Amino acid sequence: MTPADQTSLLALELRTERLELRLPRNHELPALARVAIAGIHPPDFMPFAVAWTDRAAEPTFVDEFIEYHLGHRATWSPEDWSLELGVWANGTLVGVQGMRATSFPRDRRVTTGSWLGAAHQGKGIGTEMRSAALALAFEGLDASTAISGALDGNTVSARVSEKLGYTVAGSQTVTPRGVPVTERCFELTRELWHEHARIDVSISGLEACRGLFGAGEGS
Repeated sequence: MTPADQTSLLALELRTERLELRLPRNHELPALARVAIAGIHPPDFMPFAVAWTDRAAEPTFVDEFIEYHLGHRATWSPEDWSLELGVWANGTLVGVQGMRATSFPRDRRVTTGSWLGAAHQGKGIGTEMRSAALALAFEGLDASTAISGALDGNTVSARVSEKLGYTVAGSQTVTPRGVPVTERCFELTRELWHEHARIDVSISGLEACRGLFGAGEGS
């Protein structure tokens, strides 16, 4: 990705009544890592298919966290991209809302994933930030389908999907800690998204970077 492309992506912002979602600047990534270090889930339950939070106590975690985020930007292409948006709630950094796709120009399909610091859970923020990502996908990028997953026991994620109109679309087995766990897959089509109540989401800075997502020109 060229410096100009990075600049245009950094200008992309999603806003709801209380949330701001955008790519964290380099100097903000250590603070975001510290939100993760402070805790996301109970130690005895892993809600992610990749057990990345198990490394939060390691002295190299912050550096690895920063490398992960910057790496996605460095390898970005319209055929294979991962947008890892920082989430601010009333000005406080609270977590990440991700959206990624491969072969988006052909399939128009995105996958979302997110995490939220434990201190900020239970306040409806997870639903609101997912809603913002869906507005970007369906309104901004003309996606046809959004996919999400929830491991067994992650009832909060599953409830967010159900609340937003997703339907169950199968399951798969993952092994985040070396033990097989079932992950339910949820699917939301553009048609179902239109049928459900949505929050107001404003999107700015998209026209300058829309082509980077493989979405072409126009709205």
